Amino acid sequence: MKASLINGSPKKNNSASASIIKAIQIRMEHKADCTVCNAASQKQQEILESFDKCNALVFVFPLYVDSLPSHLLRLLDDIWNKIADYAPQARIYAVVNNGFYEGRQNAAALEVMRNFCACAGLQWGQGLGVGAGGMIFAAPVGHGPLKNLGRALDLLAENILEGKTGDDYLFEPNFPKFLYKTFAHLGWIWQARKNGLKIRQMWDKSKVKHR
Repeated sequence: MKASLINGSPKKNNSASASIIKAIQIRMEHKADCTVCNAASQKQQEILESFDKCNALVFVFPLYVDSLPSHLLRLLDDIWNKIADYAPQARIYAVVNNGFYEGRQNAAALEVMRNFCACAGLQWGQGLGVGAGGMIFAAPVGHGPLKNLGRALDLLAENILEGKTGDDYLFEPNFPKFLYKTFAHLGWIWQARKNGLKIRQMWDKSKVKHR
């Protein structure tokens, strides 16, 4: 079978979406002809041609304000009425990751992808909503805090390879929420100090401009 994996992150390097795509590729190795394209850097026609005769189109992207990144939305708006000409039998799969702890924050973005799938006249395969996407670099996928992610990608890869549909799955890491928030706050403090900002300045509301 043939699958196209679409990286919807605006980052050129070291994105969580790229790491997830790599993990999917490993699970489909030697079992499928997989191509990877980048929604932020490749031209529309190149992306459409990568879809040619695909059985599965897998969109992987970060959550932006409860939806998709603007460049990915623009791409989908441009190709929805052309995509079936290239891959009429394809199923659409989506993996959304966010910085919030809860995976349910991705539900609205998955609904956007479902609507796109219906408009394009294609079949919906499955959607995954990954909470605490910032932890994707904390361990190998499938180990430690990323055990749930590993299991979810195992099932996703199986459904893709067998051309099956599956229930959407929204989940959190195998890591306590209070610790995740603690490390997130420490990360903000580290970034502030790196940029010459003192902690007390972060809470100085007098610097906030009101419109």
